[in-house]
Amino acid sequence: MNINIKRGGDDYFFNRLFSYLNSELNIGIKEMTHLRGDVFLIKTENTRFILKGYKDLRKLKIQEAFASSLRKSGFDQSYRFYNQNKDPLHFHGLYYGCIEYIDHHEKRFDYGIQADREEGVELLNRFHDHTSVLVPSYAGMLPKTDLAKKWHHRKNEFTENQPGVNFYVNKTITEELLEWADFSLRNFVNSRKDLETGPPSILHGDVAHHNFLRSKEGKLYLIDFDLISSGSRAYDMLQYANRILPFLDWQFESLEKINHLNKWLDSDAFLYGLLYPADILREWNRLLRNRNQSHPYSLAPIVEMTVGQFQQRKQFQEKVKSRLND
Repeated sequence: MNINIKRGGDDYFFNRLFSYLNSELNIGIKEMTHLRGDVFLIKTENTRFILKGYKDLRKLKIQEAFASSLRKSGFDQSYRFYNQNKDPLHFHGLYYGCIEYIDHHEKRFDYGIQADREEGVELLNRFHDHTSVLVPSYAGMLPKTDLAKKWHHRKNEFTENQPGVNFYVNKTITEELLEWADFSLRNFVNSRKDLETGPPSILHGDVAHHNFLRSKEGKLYLIDFDLISSGSRAYDMLQYANRILPFLDWQFESLEKINHLNKWLDSDAFLYGLLYPADILREWNRLLRNRNQSHPYSLAPIVEMTVGQFQQRKQFQEKVKSRLND
């Protein structure tokens, strides 16, 4: 028996969880590794799987059903849940699901690589094609996408955090960031109906690079559906564009060359959304929210994102605004 416990973790909790899983699953668990939060890698003599905790049973059941629906729709580039054919795993207030383990390739998916960016957006578009037929089945089960509400909350939190940010970044920069956010949000809210004319899809909601996983065989997978919602696929594509822009050196022309993104660049709402400094606000809020747990080295990339790229971002703002005025 080998219980791999994350340094600084609660040994008593891990030992109890290990014993509970062995008694409930009866599959001869040999090793348990804490990956993050309520997520663990479980190894047996014959296989590996991911154990993930959810705060309520309804959330777990929706995740299990959605993963199954995706497979039945013909989308085979994601994981499956294992059905234990017994009562749900319930330990210390969490319900645990057992998820297929996908062994990753030695070369991880990277937004800094053009081929990966293009493959990622192709996979996301294929995901939307399949989930568009699933929307009626999940009506009433999933929230409707409200990107404006999310961005309002993020901007308000950043405003409260501004004094802390100004300890590291000049106030003139943070003031301008908030001006960008206000301009973007005000106009996005007034024009977003332009993005909602087509049929809705089930959206992923978190298209960060770590939610694209390349298998050992080279196949690209889309994982982690905790934030799924229903709405226009434009919202996922907008988030994807915001995620990759730093790797495009904030060149608008580079976005125009990417299939499935360029089709939205004629929409004013999409362009206004591109002006929102989503990544900077998100990362500063996260850092200051968890300041007691943050490593000092985590500060450097956020300062670079905010200060080092500021002039490039400013030129991008001007480019998009000039296109909006055409």
